[in-house]
Amino acid sequence: MATLLCLSIPASATTFSLVDIEGRNHQLENYRGKWVLVNVWATWCPPCVAEMPELEALHKSRSDLTVLGVSVDGEPAAKVTDFAGKLNITYPIIVGNLSIAQPFAPKGFPTTILYDGNGQEVFNKTGKITKEEITRVIKQASAARRQ
Repeated sequence: MATLLCLSIPASATTFSLVDIEGRNHQLENYRGKWVLVNVWATWCPPCVAEMPELEALHKSRSDLTVLGVSVDGEPAAKVTDFAGKLNITYPIIVGNLSIAQPFAPKGFPTTILYDGNGQEVFNKTGKITKEEITRVIKQASAARRQ
């Protein structure tokens, strides 16, 4: 396992550069044309853990969406990796502490931010989300863009 955090803490969330537990760099600008869902979470947060299967279902069902899980535990990467593994999470996990989440301005946990294919934030929610909720937001945002 690679130890990781963040290559750089972005000035704004739309310029983020995050490194996951596999050592892969994730920058919003590299996902042009795809939806990007950033989920800020912690292992000690029951709603965070409860929504992880929903995020995994999104990750597996939508080729037009990238899910990034940003852990703010401040724990070693191996501990967070083991935790995510026990939940069968396969989407990229970024390990960090509260400072890594600052660009996303979470008011609590979990916090979920959805960016459209142009890198524009279209959804920001504190609290548990569902696959259906995100699917509905994507459908509505896509329809609004076509008008």
